Amino acid sequence: MYAGSGDGDYLPEQQIYGQALIGVKQNAQTKALELKDWYAPLNAFWMRKRDLDFDTSSPIFDYKGKEYLVSSSKECRIWLLDTSALGGEDHRTPAYRTPLICNEEVNFTMGVWGALATWQDAKGTRWILTPFWGPKHPRFEAPIEYGQVVYGAVAAFKMVDDKLGKPSLIPAWISRDMYMADPPVIANGVVYAYGSGESTTQRWPEPGHVGGSPGRIEESTHAVLYALDAETGKELWSSGDRIASWNHFSGLSVANGRVYIGTYDGMLYCFGAASLPARTPTTAQESR
Repeated sequence: MYAGSGDGDYLPEQQIYGQALIGVKQNAQTKALELKDWYAPLNAFWMRKRDLDFDTSSPIFDYKGKEYLVSSSKECRIWLLDTSALGGEDHRTPAYRTPLICNEEVNFTMGVWGALATWQDAKGTRWILTPFWGPKHPRFEAPIEYGQVVYGAVAAFKMVDDKLGKPSLIPAWISRDMYMADPPVIANGVVYAYGSGESTTQRWPEPGHVGGSPGRIEESTHAVLYALDAETGKELWSSGDRIASWNHFSGLSVANGRVYIGTYDGMLYCFGAASLPARTPTTAQESR
């Protein structure tokens, strides 16, 4: 099993593995979980001081006969890790690391908070998708974009080999702006993604404002579900104003031709999920 360890000291000589991605394996005799491997970014100490820890579920997949996983954090970049040696001999070297996707301000309420997703198309191309919160980083670009990203979006990458034959992730598209984008789900060539509508402002009581959870509830709006072309990110459909409340980390479910999303007011919404319609050529310029 693999999981982010959260904010904490990284002192492996003392068996303290904060600010890292940890791999554990169950002992067949004792049934205890034992440390198998780990990866800690070179800037783990800096990340810890700014509350930018690993906080996402990490998909595991095969690529050309090897097993990899992808993970992220509130820092807002993706790490590609080989499960046979998560961080190499020094536990600090990933198979690949993307540039920053968002969070130029280094704000712990932004970055990647939701699970990543992966799928493989009919041509055998491996895709990696990540939701993110806040404006995209000004130096991060994709061949296909859909206007300015202010509150969040979904970014898609293709996994390819570089000139040295090592795996890397190249940007493919960035979705339209979504109010606090949360984990996408892929089915039948369609990416189902959503903006949760939840206020993520971390505030304490102050004159003229409601603090804590009541303040965040008061500022939240409503969730919007989107259907996107999985290869281009083009919006095919959205729920618009049909969903009355917002969503808090409960995610989407897709089954039997239906997409389900629950909301804070105790409602469960169900929408029909169609297959991707016939494609029309899309260029980067047209998309922008």
